[in-house]
Amino acid sequence: MESARALTIANPTTHTERTNRDTLLTQSLRDNSLPWAYAREYPLVLSGTGDHTSWCVYEGVTIVAHANLWPRNLTRLSDQKTIQVGLVGNVATHPDKRGQGIMSTLMSHLEKTALSQNLQTLVLWSDLLEFYQTLGFTSIGREFRFRILKDDRGRSTGIIPVQHDILTDQDLESMLRHRPKLEWTLERSIDDFRALLGIPDTSLFVRRKGARIQSWMLIGKGADMRGVIHEWGSISADELVADIQSILHSHDIAELTLLTPGNLHHHWVSPLKLRSTGHTEHPMALARGIGIHGSDATNALSKGFIWGLDSI
Repeated sequence: MESARALTIANPTTHTERTNRDTLLTQSLRDNSLPWAYAREYPLVLSGTGDHTSWCVYEGVTIVAHANLWPRNLTRLSDQKTIQVGLVGNVATHPDKRGQGIMSTLMSHLEKTALSQNLQTLVLWSDLLEFYQTLGFTSIGREFRFRILKDDRGRSTGIIPVQHDILTDQDLESMLRHRPKLEWTLERSIDDFRALLGIPDTSLFVRRKGARIQSWMLIGKGADMRGVIHEWGSISADELVADIQSILHSHDIAELTLLTPGNLHHHWVSPLKLRSTGHTEHPMALARGIGIHGSDATNALSKGFIWGLDSI
């Protein structure tokens, strides 16, 4: 695709192009050098097999901007109806090229690509609200962030850190089933789940009763969500908080933040409010309906939740 500024937009096709892309992302989106390759934080969209989701803006042979467009199926619990949506992430422009309209050009390209793939809405995460509002994005959904401090009881529940590679497919299926039931959820295959659990600095904790998983949670995700429990499953709010306290004491951590959907049933929210030091409420994401069912897709997203491993 050619623009008036002699820019081209294409997927990376060589190892050198992927390396240059990842260098741009590291320099633009990370304050410090990482002890791992940037692409390891996003194994499904920045690996060689995910090149079709990776869009680079080239000025000659130099990559000056980038964004991922990741098609996903949003599924309704009651009847398994699906809506196709596109997650946008790893958005970056070279510092010397900012303010020149390059990202607006790239976003226009992503929209055309998404429409050709029958995607109904674009979803992204950014603090640049005013910029994305000019492109038609609005805040959608809600999430709660509960602050949980270490108490003075220190009771062990038996939840322990686990290496993800020892888990069976049945374990992973059980973990997904243990997440709170929401009206709409992004589909995730077991293979994708396994790959996402391998993101560096992602700590997995599991509690079993016999061979069966009763509770689990993820803390951290690469350079993001440090000290945040961003994905979890449990039988009840009381058991969830007890497991968090067990982790706080066994690992001598002063506090953790629990991220939850904002539309959880009150039998979850009320105990969490009582057992936490405080909580804040935030929009879940930014979205823009683009297809003929764009408003339906945006409304569906607002009734669901995008869990931590799915955000890019």
